[in-house]
Amino acid sequence: MIPTTPPLADLPEPAGAVPPERAALHWYLRLARHHLGRGPYLDVAGAGGVLLAGLARLGPVSGLAGSEAEAGAMRAGAPGCPVHLTLDALPGPVASLTAVEVLDRLPDAALAGDLGPGGWFRALEPGGRALVVAADAEGRGRELAGARWVPPRVPRGHLRIREILVDAGFEIVREGSDGLTRGPYGGVPTWADPRLAATRAQRSAGRLTCEAGAGERAVIIARRPAAS
Repeated sequence: MIPTTPPLADLPEPAGAVPPERAALHWYLRLARHHLGRGPYLDVAGAGGVLLAGLARLGPVSGLAGSEAEAGAMRAGAPGCPVHLTLDALPGPVASLTAVEVLDRLPDAALAGDLGPGGWFRALEPGGRALVVAADAEGRGRELAGARWVPPRVPRGHLRIREILVDAGFEIVREGSDGLTRGPYGGVPTWADPRLAATRAQRSAGRLTCEAGAGERAVIIARRPAAS
């Protein structure tokens, strides 16, 4: 935990799952196209189905939900896209997987289940890749936000997130952060804050260039080994 921020007990109640805002969604889709290829994709527990709908414009896609209510919300946000409740219901393994802010909601006890990294590993074909995004509880964004930082349901730092993926059998292909995406920080308007220049450049390029720990969220491209 970063010593300049308050302990978890002093922070606000965790926020629920919400769809990514437009700029973040556009960036995630560009990352998926660049790092994951053309699918078929599996979007895991994507809030509101907005990422699922975006992926459908890139290639074949299906969704995986943790409940009937979540499945209904995903289907409503991505009409025509199949959404399943178990991995067993999938027609076969997929080449690409997205898990945006899923780890933020999963306790350690659920990591081996269908919605966790254990399930992602099983869903992917050998050599398949995953785009994983999760709040970084030890990142620069939290440090700058201080008492304003709103934790996810299950806060973890970048190193712990990476460890979870490796423990599940994944190889780390690339890792970084989303940058400083939740300004203003310290009362400086976002348009005038030079600390946000790297974030703007990263989103404009549609690539992963901000260093791990430098932002609000950990962003990792992971791969199921080809020989597994």
